[in-house]
Amino acid sequence: MSSIIKPITAEQLNFMVENHLPKTNWTFGGAFRYDASLEVVITNLSKSFPLRKPFNVAGCPACKWSLDWYTERRPMGLNAFSALLERYATLNVGVMLTFDNPFVTEEDLNDSYAAALVTELYRCDRVRKNSVCVASDRLAARVREICPKMMICCHPNRLIVEQNKRTPALYNKLAETYTNVCLHPVDATRPAIFTQLEHPEYFSVLVNDPLPRNSALRREHLRLLADIRRDPYNADLCMRRAKLVERDGWHVVDADSLRQKATCNLTRNETAALHAAGFRHFIVQGNQFRNEMTLLWDIFRCTLDYGPELSNKSALIASSVMAAFGQPKQQMPSGLKGYKFTNYE
Repeated sequence: MSSIIKPITAEQLNFMVENHLPKTNWTFGGAFRYDASLEVVITNLSKSFPLRKPFNVAGCPACKWSLDWYTERRPMGLNAFSALLERYATLNVGVMLTFDNPFVTEEDLNDSYAAALVTELYRCDRVRKNSVCVASDRLAARVREICPKMMICCHPNRLIVEQNKRTPALYNKLAETYTNVCLHPVDATRPAIFTQLEHPEYFSVLVNDPLPRNSALRREHLRLLADIRRDPYNADLCMRRAKLVERDGWHVVDADSLRQKATCNLTRNETAALHAAGFRHFIVQGNQFRNEMTLLWDIFRCTLDYGPELSNKSALIASSVMAAFGQPKQQMPSGLKGYKFTNYE
């Protein structure tokens, strides 16, 4: 006997997003760090709320072209990298390989491992959604040499290290070179800039940057991260980074003076203004978080509408997805996972 309950369609769910960024594409960060958690979220959003299934995920294995904010990770084997690309393709989700190091040297440009990541990304792109995001114009030119047909986006770190004043003219010029350009986190709050962009559909917006809006140390911090990548065992560099973060008060929470606009976490009114201006691509980043729980919280906080009339339904969606974690599995966990008993394939 067939069920009399019909599955709900995406059209029937439109009321859940019509007042909060409708018809938008989303990118979830955390790829190649929190893949198991992202897979659970994407799988369950596909079933319960497909309107907020991401277009792609963003991240990168540790390499000379990327940065780590906290612990320096070890490089990922190409076989494991390819397997993850295939898992995301199975979910019909693209991968944005994010090379966020804006201080790549001429020697670094010839790194064979990073080049192999680009080649493999293109080779495994069977859903035609994969792209590369770079924080350096020189690196963009290098990626075009490796893979001329690859879509290349501009990372916000490219704007953070820009020596000249950031103007609409600068953004419009970058949009002529890149497939997509991500706004500097602070510029997403400045109508004088984002309302003057000629083609807002070519730009993306980072919605959950936790750094202070008035921080003057972003560029210096990125320089330290790049130096730590090249010399990960240099304790002096790590100590300098810790002092910089403390001096700028990035992690200080003052309960007596909490202000909604103290950080670059965008408010609902700000994202609504960006949407009204024509922006349709929004990013929930994960590279600045130590664990995936903060990323998962931000995914639901940023993508769902928590207005009074919909808060109960949004809470149901979020709790239903989170309930999928820890479900019983048919396969027993094993410490032998990833090991082989022979050298023969």
